[in-house]
This record gives sequence, structure tokens and C-alpha cells, in this order.
Amino acid sequence: MDVPSTEPEEARQAGVPLWMPLVGLAVALCFTVVVGARVFPTLGALLFPPQPPLPTNGEVRLLLTEAKGLGKDEWLYGTDLNACEVMRYYKDVLGSCQYDPAVNCNIGTGVGIAVESGVPIPVGLCTGKQVIGAYSVTWAVQVATNYVKDGQTRFRITREVSN
Repeated sequence: MDVPSTEPEEARQAGVPLWMPLVGLAVALCFTVVVGARVFPTLGALLFPPQPPLPTNGEVRLLLTEAKGLGKDEWLYGTDLNACEVMRYYKDVLGSCQYDPAVNCNIGTGVGIAVESGVPIPVGLCTGKQVIGAYSVTWAVQVATNYVKDGQTRFRITREVSN
């Protein structure tokens, strides 16, 4: 007498159902997307920090670059652009600018101070903040004019990354 084997039925009951690994993969994918959406912008900013915004309507020359410490960098640029044009550009990009009271940037092209050539004239300071992932980047741009060498206007850009 032949006894029917019940092994395949027992094996099916002892194994993991096919839908369980699929659910596990779906949960892992969701977890990766949620965590990745928070981590990848931060990693990207650490590996490729944002470069300073520069005016595009004239020639801008890099004169000096310095690392001032952990998360703080400075660039010095020279240009033949009018200092008030540079200030207006950074007001549009960064949002907040304070002008030196002696500079008339609100009237025409401005910078109507009569001093001898080569005596630097501070024009103003523009600041702004940018959020990248878990970090914020603070930008500060100091603009001065009346230079003889390397363009009439110079501007110093400071980038500070903090959490």
C-alpha cells in the first residue's frame, strides 16, 4: 500500500510566503527615500559647497581666496563695474543691503564722493542666508570702490556654513 507523501504541503507551511520579502523591500525602499531626502542635500553641500554668486554683466576677476576656518571662506574680486551696480546685483540675489550714508547709490549711478584716485571708498554690505539640508549658508558681500589697480570696484564675499 502506497502512502501519499505530505512533504510538499509541510514544506509550503514551513517556508516564508512570497509576499513577505516584497513587503520588506517596499519598506526598505520607503525608508531609503525618506532618509535620503534629508541626508543627500547635506552630503552634496559638504562635498560640493555652493560657489559665490557673481555679477554676469561685466568682467569679474578673482584676486584672492582664503579659508578663514572651519566652514568659513572668503573671496576678493575686482571689476570695472560701477559699485552701485554691484550693490544692486547683490540686493537682488541676497535680499538685504546697507549702504554707506556718504554714497549716493539711490541717485543715478551714485558714488559721488570727491576724493583722490586710489583712496578706497566703502559702498555697502549685503547679506543673505541659504538653507541646504541640515545646514545654512550665510553670505556677506562688502563692496568698495575707487581702486586704481585690478578694476575700480572690489567686493569681498564671505561664505559661512553652519548648522
